[in-house]
Amino acid sequence: MKTKKAFTLVEIFIVVILLSLILYFAYRVFFSQTRAVTQTIDALHTNEGLRKVLAFMGDDIREATRIVKPTPINLEDASSVETTTGSILIVQSSEIDPRIKFDSPLGGQISQITTIEYELEPMSQKNSDSPLRYKLIRNATIEEKNGEKSRQRQTLADNIKEFVVYRTVRKPFTAQNVDSINERIIQKIPLSEAGTGNSLLHVKMTVERNRSKHDRNKAKVYTVTMTTSFYKRGKEIFLHP
Repeated sequence: MKTKKAFTLVEIFIVVILLSLILYFAYRVFFSQTRAVTQTIDALHTNEGLRKVLAFMGDDIREATRIVKPTPINLEDASSVETTTGSILIVQSSEIDPRIKFDSPLGGQISQITTIEYELEPMSQKNSDSPLRYKLIRNATIEEKNGEKSRQRQTLADNIKEFVVYRTVRKPFTAQNVDSINERIIQKIPLSEAGTGNSLLHVKMTVERNRSKHDRNKAKVYTVTMTTSFYKRGKEIFLHP
């Protein structure tokens, strides 16, 4: 008479425990990797927004021949500049073609005018209690001397908590009485007191991101702040009155 082979209750219990341990560790590894990937993508998205602002805004300001907005302010008023919606920066760059006569519709020998406008738009909020966040829009308009216009609109960054851009008035040097050979005719004033001038634009940008729900940090959001300045190198083009 042949005996039938079967698993004992103890063997089944051991197998269940081993499978449970394997599934538990597989679950931990899977979700830890998912969390790491999510955090990496979130960080890349934040860095990409900051990189776009540095690249586009830096090039637009450096190549500009005119800064339309913002209006220069006194240095002591710079700390009071706040984030506002709508247009925050307008710059123009003009191209001159010496081959054309001084009868261009754009003025003088100007063959093309590029106007760049940056604006902040509020983002839609799922929860009314959430703090307001913004997205930065870059609008480019190219106007040719033949009357043709082309426009481009793109979003550079989102989830912006704070974005301010300003330029300060450069105070004139103070004349001094010269009583000895070692004294100066003009007394120099440090930039921290005199301002940096109309051609230097200061930018402060703070991006706010949500933390992962698995993050041990109690704060639900974290911020990344970038502070920099851009110098306008283009020369002003003054049209003959």
